[in-house]
Amino acid sequence: MNAAAVETSISMRSVFDLCGYTPHMGQRPVHRSEARHRWGAMGRRMGKSVIGGHETTVEALRAEDLAEWLREQGKRSEIWIVGPEYTDSEKEFRVLWNDAKRLELPLDKPGSYYTEHGDMILSLWDGAFKVIGKSAKYPSTLVGEGLMGVILSEGAKLKESVWIKYLRPTLADWRGWSLALSTPEGKNWFYRNWQKGQDPAFPDWESWRMPSWWNTIVFPGGKDDPEIIDMCADMSEMKALQEIHASFTDYVGLVFKDFDEEIHVADVKYREDLPIYICCDFGWTNPFVCLAIQIDVWDNVYVLGEYRVMERDINDIASDLDNIPMMRNAITLFPDPADPSSAQVLGKKLKCRVNGDTGGEKKFRLEYIRKHLKLQPEHLDDSHPEKLPKLFIDRGCGELIREMLDYRYPENKNEEKPNKEEPMDIDDHGPEAMGRFFRGYFGPPVGPETRGRARVAGSSVSRRSRRAA
Repeated sequence: MNAAAVETSISMRSVFDLCGYTPHMGQRPVHRSEARHRWGAMGRRMGKSVIGGHETTVEALRAEDLAEWLREQGKRSEIWIVGPEYTDSEKEFRVLWNDAKRLELPLDKPGSYYTEHGDMILSLWDGAFKVIGKSAKYPSTLVGEGLMGVILSEGAKLKESVWIKYLRPTLADWRGWSLALSTPEGKNWFYRNWQKGQDPAFPDWESWRMPSWWNTIVFPGGKDDPEIIDMCADMSEMKALQEIHASFTDYVGLVFKDFDEEIHVADVKYREDLPIYICCDFGWTNPFVCLAIQIDVWDNVYVLGEYRVMERDINDIASDLDNIPMMRNAITLFPDPADPSSAQVLGKKLKCRVNGDTGGEKKFRLEYIRKHLKLQPEHLDDSHPEKLPKLFIDRGCGELIREMLDYRYPENKNEEKPNKEEPMDIDDHGPEAMGRFFRGYFGPPVGPETRGRARVAGSSVSRRSRRAA
């Protein structure tokens, strides 16, 4: 017999009702999730500590059904709440302690302590269940027996070694769970674990990004709540994106501020009814990048896959691409116009048309991408299921996704003043290739200098005809 085999009649909802706790819309998905590892990026005042505290109360009551078996085994069910400082872990512990008082749980005495000096221990069922608040400031205290679960309070502020060296191994014995809810701190180790929750390849993980206004109790006006607007007014744009929008952002001056992995990254499926286009950014010491793209009758752009190599001859690259079905089946190539001879080698090998009208100012190519990143139609609320972008990138395009997140302008110390310079020449190879497609397919931007000129399409069939089809 093991712990998982012990049935319990305690439901989460019944415990929440007894505690007088009604989760708001931002808290409910976390409580409903059955994933072993639940990680959430949450804005300020989202109620992170309330989630962890009340869930620990549920664990405390369920442990009563395990108590006899645990005592027979000489074991106990133990949960740690770990924060950068004791004051961080105290937030969740305080919710648990108040629940225990309200429910009149029979706390073990001695064995249960809650003092202003950082002593946070709650013990129940003659020591069969225990919750301990800890500080990661003293890693030597994070050594112990196997844990049933661990709560990382403001986990993004912890060092990666705390998770890898101390906390993760303690979950192995029980196949224990983790709950980590935090305001982001850039794209650090917390972000990389959060990404697992977005990837179907990690079924034990689930993650969310929840801005502050999802707490509809504190901010009944949602994103347009006066308090949200006032808080953002006191911060730079980048600071507000992190603290209020709960966005993972490292840099001032991001080129694609609207790019969001939760929205723009998906499992993109190849459609046999649509043609394939490929676009390239040439390189030798820098990467050579080729993207496979489809576009539907509504001008939604789907990036199916990427090919990326360094220091490889163009003839060898052409042979490589000819062995990749989605590249070999392309009808049009949109290359970097700076190297027409290489473009002709690729076009000849792949038997596809070469569209050389892919140049012009970089800012216009970037603007095409930005317009497709924006959620549309604009009049709908961001949470509306029909408000969607027009650019989707397959999850397998890992380097392109990374570049979309990292591509930026040179650092501007005044965050409030827009940077007028061109983006930096790093993390730009995938976006450059994609920009070639947008420029070649949709033609030059419409303006005074192009008014009256025909736009260039990606094939011999006009865009108007494709829509009619």
